[in-house]
Amino acid sequence: MALIQALLIVAALAAVATALMLRAERARERLDWRQGAEQATLYIGSAVSLLRTRLPDGPVNRRQDWARPREGIEIDRGLLAWEITDLSGRFNLNLLKADEDGRWHAAFRTLAEGQGLSDDAIADILAAIDSREDAEPLSAPLFLRGVVGDARDDWDALLPFLTALPRATALNINTMSDAVFAALTPDLPGLTRDTILRQVQREPVDEIATLNTWIAQRLGDAVAAAFDALPLGTTSRYFEARIEARLDTLALRRSVVIDTGGPEGDSAVLMSLPELP
Repeated sequence: MALIQALLIVAALAAVATALMLRAERARERLDWRQGAEQATLYIGSAVSLLRTRLPDGPVNRRQDWARPREGIEIDRGLLAWEITDLSGRFNLNLLKADEDGRWHAAFRTLAEGQGLSDDAIADILAAIDSREDAEPLSAPLFLRGVVGDARDDWDALLPFLTALPRATALNINTMSDAVFAALTPDLPGLTRDTILRQVQREPVDEIATLNTWIAQRLGDAVAAAFDALPLGTTSRYFEARIEARLDTLALRRSVVIDTGGPEGDSAVLMSLPELP
């Protein structure tokens, strides 16, 4: 009996010791994960500061260095990667406010239909936007979640074409997609639109007047007048950077909206949201 009792005590002590070791190991893993997350956050913050200094403050086009995605940039304990988008090349949702002649609503509908959205989804978005005040400059996904919620996902294909910027912001012709340009110019023949976009891709313009002069000479005054009526420009101040810091098995991703026309430092960041792995 004494031997059995001793064995039971030893077994109990071993179980307690094992449980304590497991708790200690889990605590160490949590501490390592938290330290890694904090380190990755610091790396992302440093990447934002670096990107802010490299973004252009003049004419913006996709041939510039900022537009080239980066992967595998070595850092102290891991890797950095990022991809930057010019938000001024997207359709501005704030144009839908105070749209007296309905042309921006029509342009949005054309863009949405081209990405496969249903009439019900388009109506939901337009109704939600019309019922709200202007959005502050931020990325379209956050704005849409705010106005229509997370219940639907049938506009996911549309999100890369949208932003929410002040209505006075000119849309950058140098970084505009074919789909957005087609939605903005429904009265132009497709061949005419393609000709204009090919010219911009061959020779990004520093001044919108230069492109307008070329259009008048090559495509006629009527096309130039229609083009000149659009709120187009060649510069940008709002950029979205999607940044990833990978340390060992930990990956941290953030979507950051940077205002190059505002104060420097942390004040240049208008929005910073975590992204799911």
